[in-house]
Amino acid sequence: MGFWSNVEAEREYQGISRKELALRANISYAGIGLGLERDSMPGADTALRISKVLQVSIEYLLSEGSQETIQNADNAFSSELKLFRLYRSLIDDIEKIPSHIKDPICDMIHHIAAKENKLY
Repeated sequence: MGFWSNVEAEREYQGISRKELALRANISYAGIGLGLERDSMPGADTALRISKVLQVSIEYLLSEGSQETIQNADNAFSSELKLFRLYRSLIDDIEKIPSHIKDPICDMIHHIAAKENKLY
C-alpha cells in the first residue's frame, strides 16, 4: 500500500469524507482522487497537513502495511463499531449523568465485569 492508499484507509476508518479531508488539510478534493489513481507521492507539506488532520504520523502513512494486518484491523473495528451502535444510546445517557454519580456506577460495572471474566 502506498501513501494515498493508507490515507484512504485511515480516512475511512475515522469516518472522514474525502471532501472534509481536503477542506481541513487545505488541499484539492480532486488531488486525493488523483493521488489514489496515480499512486503518487505528495509533497512534504501536503503529507504533513494530511497527517495532522488524520492525527497519525507521516511514517504511518508512508508505511507498507501487510494486507493481513489491515484486514485484522478492519475486522476488529467492525466488531467495535457494532457494539458502539448497540450501546450508543446508553453511552449518551451515561455521559449526561454528573461525574459524582457516574463514576461509582462505572466502577461497579468494571468490578462486575472483572468478576465475570475470572469465572471463565
